[in-house]
Amino acid sequence: MKKQQKQTIHEVMKKNLRKEYFYLKRDLLFYCQVDFGKLSKHFHYAAFDTDGISIYEYDKTLESKMKLITRHPWSSWQNVKVDHYLTKSQFIFQGEPNWILYIMHKGKEVQQLIETYTTLSIEEMPRPAWRKIPGYRSKTKRNIYIASLLYSALLSFLFKLLLPYKAEIAMFSLSIGTMLLGLLCLTIGLIEPTIVLPKLEPKTREKVLYIYSYLCIAGFISIFIFW
Repeated sequence: MKKQQKQTIHEVMKKNLRKEYFYLKRDLLFYCQVDFGKLSKHFHYAAFDTDGISIYEYDKTLESKMKLITRHPWSSWQNVKVDHYLTKSQFIFQGEPNWILYIMHKGKEVQQLIETYTTLSIEEMPRPAWRKIPGYRSKTKRNIYIASLLYSALLSFLFKLLLPYKAEIAMFSLSIGTMLLGLLCLTIGLIEPTIVLPKLEPKTREKVLYIYSYLCIAGFISIFIFW
């Protein structure tokens, strides 16, 4: 006799949410995993119906394996701002009270549901494609800097795997040139930023440090990869 396979958290929540809404005599329109913009060891799911949103938390100690955390009727809000990232979407519900919810992977479906079943005014925040990439979403200098180094290292590693040997030699030489150029411009720019930032504003040493230290480090990483 085969052993019963262990269910995933998603499967458990799917089953129990449907059971919960059957007993509540509500139509479960949609459900998905959510978070609230901060790290948590708990798993949260949002359940959407024609009257509002319920947030449930997975709890393996309970018989039902979940508990209701909060309930918000649609009438609490007048409008909602939607910001779609690469892997999740931010919904800012404005009213009494204001409420921020992050939808994992299913943001477009939730937006369509709100448009269909509610009278809320929806404002979708414009965001260029590059701003949806992890590391660039917040426009924080430190995050962009670290993400750029990681993506550069990953790109160099992919080139190492895909390019023929002669192309690798050319990439190795290019990496040396990039590192030396970055080091030269960094040295000059820390003395006089206007020389190495001819078209960028403001011309600050901080900007010189971010741009040309990135070239130095990215070039050094590429040299190590193509060695």
